[in-house]
Amino acid sequence: MKYKKSNWVLVFISAVFFTLSFIGIGLGFLSFIAFIPYLIFLDNSNTKNCFLPGALLGFIISAASLYPIIYVRIYAYIGLIIALSLYFGLLTWFFQTIHYKFKKIFYLLLPFLWVGFEYFMTLGQLNFPWFNLGNTLVNYHYLIQFADISGVYGLSFLVLATNILLYKIFSSSYKYIFAAILIFLLWIGYGVYRDKTIDLRGENFRIGLIQLNIKQKDKWKPEMQEPTIKDYSKQIRKLTNKENLQLIILPESAIPLHLLHNFSTKTRISELAKNNKVNIITGFPDYKVNFDSSKISHKFYNSATMIDKSGKYHKKYDKIRLVPFGERIPLLEKIPILKKLQFGQANFEYGDEFLLYEINDYKFPVMICFEGVFPNLSRKYSLKGADALIVITNDAWFKNTIFPVEHANNTLLRAVETRLPLIRVANTGISYFVSPVGEILRELPIYVKGNFTFNLVKTAKEQKTFFAKYGYVFARLCFWFFLVTLIYSFVINLFLFRGR
Repeated sequence: MKYKKSNWVLVFISAVFFTLSFIGIGLGFLSFIAFIPYLIFLDNSNTKNCFLPGALLGFIISAASLYPIIYVRIYAYIGLIIALSLYFGLLTWFFQTIHYKFKKIFYLLLPFLWVGFEYFMTLGQLNFPWFNLGNTLVNYHYLIQFADISGVYGLSFLVLATNILLYKIFSSSYKYIFAAILIFLLWIGYGVYRDKTIDLRGENFRIGLIQLNIKQKDKWKPEMQEPTIKDYSKQIRKLTNKENLQLIILPESAIPLHLLHNFSTKTRISELAKNNKVNIITGFPDYKVNFDSSKISHKFYNSATMIDKSGKYHKKYDKIRLVPFGERIPLLEKIPILKKLQFGQANFEYGDEFLLYEINDYKFPVMICFEGVFPNLSRKYSLKGADALIVITNDAWFKNTIFPVEHANNTLLRAVETRLPLIRVANTGISYFVSPVGEILRELPIYVKGNFTFNLVKTAKEQKTFFAKYGYVFARLCFWFFLVTLIYSFVINLFLFRGR
């Protein structure tokens, strides 16, 4: 089995270009050419020598883009790199098999197969839909408007299709230039049309958010609990003394203790909401005690709730989507022996209820951290009648790295997909308020202590987007096509092996 040096170089270039387009340093346009070297590699390799270069692609992309996870759990970083390297290696082998069997139409099939793979990455406990190609376009206002039809997956399709057309233009025929121009004109034309025809209106509902900028090394120290709660209390009083606010939002785990099990702190926060006549949404850790015949056990949750202005605690929300390896070892309940592995992981439990908190007829969901990158969560909340999306997070884990920027970028498209305003509140930043057309109206940068207030902005004509109503129609069709062709490729290779 021989590997050409040129193939390694081609895959390396694609990995570097995609990483640079993805990490939020203003080079998103590179995604339109990032996969051209990879396509050249596919044309010049075979099923025998494509797996390792494909794994290299996944290794470089994940190692370079996810390195800040080292600050959280080094084994989580290692686990994700291994998993993503295997994913991309197998994916490349799969692409090469289809390329071999359907060479004439392979590049027509490839964008559909890629979107099917991206959808696959949202499934199961190993879900990690971080590297969707569409996320590279968040700074290109007109290009992202198409997401209200197909979600981020339609953007990914168009990005890869552009790569293919440019590759064909320069490698085989200039006739493809007309297709490339037509697609681009329709794409950007739709974006301009949607931007100009969506009317926005300011609501008589004022919201404040607080970004305390507490470093992770200090956040969970017992001696920091009192100063943290005092500081949040001070900021809340400061905001409500200036303005008549209906809602104040605090970040993920803003209250650094088991709030619902600590009577004095629970009462204190209740009085804070009541005395300042404001509804408060906050994150905090929580647990449940299980009693059975043999032992007492605890189940831990990453949670949030609303304390209304009468001081009443509403039903808590437990995080539904947990970070694989970081917040929970995948397949823990199916492989009990994994429970014996102790790497310092949290091993939170999954929540299972989609809650909306209602204030003056406005309804708000809370998504916690990683959940903001899942289009289907925000879509479900849109269908349940949400008036805005709220994402709370604590990116202090990742220090002053590229990761908070990646995380903020990967969340922003939820506003365009649903045409709902999006409020992101982060402990150390980036916190922002995004309009239904994906424009950041207010923002607090990374590692700044501050707050801001704003009036809720909604679409004047409330109507569910095509994506909100029909969701993953396109992505699921691509997934089933991906799955059928994947099974077919295994069968083909099995017969080829038997024939040899």
